[in-house]
Amino acid sequence: MSSVVSDISKVFGSNFLVLVVGIVNGFLVPRFLGIEEYALFKTFGLYAGYVGILHFGFIDGIYIKYGGMNREYVPKSQLKAELLFLLVFQSFMLIVGAIIGLASGNMILVPVALSILPANVITFFKFLYQATGSFGQYAKINSFAPILNLTATLTIVFLISVRSASLFITSVVIINYLIFSLLLLGRGRSIFNEESNRVISKSMFDTMKVGIFIMIGNLSSMFFYSMDRWFVKILLKTEDFAFYSFATSMMGMVMILVSSVAMTFYPMLVRRQEEEGLLRSLKSYLMILGAFAGAAYFGFDFIVNLILRDYLPSLEVIAILFAGFPAIAVINAIYVNMYKAQKVEKKYFFTVFGMVAFSFGLNALAVIINKSNWTIAAATTIAFYFWFFFSSKDFKGTKTNLREIAYLSAFLIVFFSTTRLLPWWLGLPLYLAGMLGISLLFYKKEFFELIRRVSGALVKRVSTSKGEQNE
Repeated sequence: MSSVVSDISKVFGSNFLVLVVGIVNGFLVPRFLGIEEYALFKTFGLYAGYVGILHFGFIDGIYIKYGGMNREYVPKSQLKAELLFLLVFQSFMLIVGAIIGLASGNMILVPVALSILPANVITFFKFLYQATGSFGQYAKINSFAPILNLTATLTIVFLISVRSASLFITSVVIINYLIFSLLLLGRGRSIFNEESNRVISKSMFDTMKVGIFIMIGNLSSMFFYSMDRWFVKILLKTEDFAFYSFATSMMGMVMILVSSVAMTFYPMLVRRQEEEGLLRSLKSYLMILGAFAGAAYFGFDFIVNLILRDYLPSLEVIAILFAGFPAIAVINAIYVNMYKAQKVEKKYFFTVFGMVAFSFGLNALAVIINKSNWTIAAATTIAFYFWFFFSSKDFKGTKTNLREIAYLSAFLIVFFSTTRLLPWWLGLPLYLAGMLGISLLFYKKEFFELIRRVSGALVKRVSTSKGEQNE
């Protein structure tokens, strides 16, 4: 467990940089662009989020294939063949996508198509490093994008000063190609120096076959997480989509930290998936972290009221979506990883597909009751908790009990009472005090264990950094 906490601290460090840049971009871009152009920029982001399906499960198969394997034991000749196969395959998909975009006249599809090759090759390297536990390498890759994104944003806002979504979309595509090039010139060069197995071979399609259900499950999961935005995009006004997209961007900032935990769990869960006590402890830790993450709402409340008053309607959505953090943390870090670790791809697919159907039904009902952002956000949060309880039966150590239900119920009462009824400066201390009391009441042992493990990892990291500097 100590190595896992150390891995989390490595990834957390790089993701903290992503978070800081996300905060700057998250507030600066909507303020600079205005509601209409911001809605267009977020539409590009919504479409581009689906380019990952165009490898048809190949990268997911790589993730499963090398999951839990030490990096030194990954066969270099086979890895070279797999990378070459992906480059050729995704180049072809890029050309097809660009032709479709030009032929349809929907020009926003062209930059989406151009993102296919670099985005999926970057994902290939990220998945490879996650699967083999090379989190130091992952952290380096993860640090490139935020630095380049921040540079691009500051250049557009303060030097070019043209309020156009096209400039931000172009910068995203260029940054993807820069990172893509750096990876191929760096890690890719060492791979290409090796002899290659056959590029077009049965093993490539076997890898795709292994990953296809995971990919479809991931696609369904992505649709589950973005369904609310599709409902808003199609059925509500442009400004409603801008407000809702801003809220989900704020949610994404906090989820960056949750993903730091989630991605480091996979190699460990592959090796220790039968340890019931481990899963029980991890679930408790994640629920506590998710509950305390809700405090981020008050920071956003303060900033939006101070500098982004045009986006005040987003706060209502943020308050509802943030209530789902404990459930989301457990789903992402344990449930999804365990389905992959146990290699039950079909079960993962059918579970996620069922959650998509349930979420779709809830969102449709929400629109029928009241066509508004807040009802769609409420339906989405309910769907998160439904998945939380539904999948708890699938793994040893994650089954729901009365203590969990009581903790989550108390969390929701404290969260909605302080976010909806009180100003941020009064709500924040009362929320933190309330969550501290509830956590000590229901999870005292786990709470202090979590503090001890996290603080120990941070001290170790600081000591290691000082040692490296002294050398």
